[in-house]
Amino acid sequence: MDYFLTEQQQMIRETARQVAREKIVPVRAELDEKEEFPWEVIKACAAADLFAIWVPEAYGGLGGGILDLSICVEELSRACAGVAVSYAASALGTIPIVMFGSEEQKAKYLPDVAAGRKLGAFALTEAGAGSDAAGVQTTARLDGDHYVLNGTKQWITNGGEAETYTVIAVTDRSRGTRGASAFIVEKG
Repeated sequence: MDYFLTEQQQMIRETARQVAREKIVPVRAELDEKEEFPWEVIKACAAADLFAIWVPEAYGGLGGGILDLSICVEELSRACAGVAVSYAASALGTIPIVMFGSEEQKAKYLPDVAAGRKLGAFALTEAGAGSDAAGVQTTARLDGDHYVLNGTKQWITNGGEAETYTVIAVTDRSRGTRGASAFIVEKG
């Protein structure tokens, strides 16, 4: 059913389908067997502008929305769920910057994401909290003009490979889940 997809969405679907068929299918079993991060496939996705989908045009992206992203993830998933999750996790880690970042943050981080030069990751999960934002124990305390984060995150897709992380930490426990904040943390 193509009648409801825009021309751009149809192009995204066909491009993702081609990348999946040509770049993922031939190596998917090997990736699973070796348990390696799929850098060559990620580079192919970047070359096909798939990382530009959710980034606004002003920062080198295609300006698409969540449906555009979902179409791409669906096509990549047909070939390999692991690759698709790594791709989608980069979006999950950078969409908070798209939605709520300052102009300075968007200009600093989004062009590299759109070009596929840098991956994102979203750090919410903790041993005692799972993906439950209300259970997050990691804290952030203002110290002068910067925050000090203290806590442990785990099971972060792209965690070892990403360069930009959106980390959820509690800044005001008295406000419950509204007391949690998102922080951009760079690798290293």
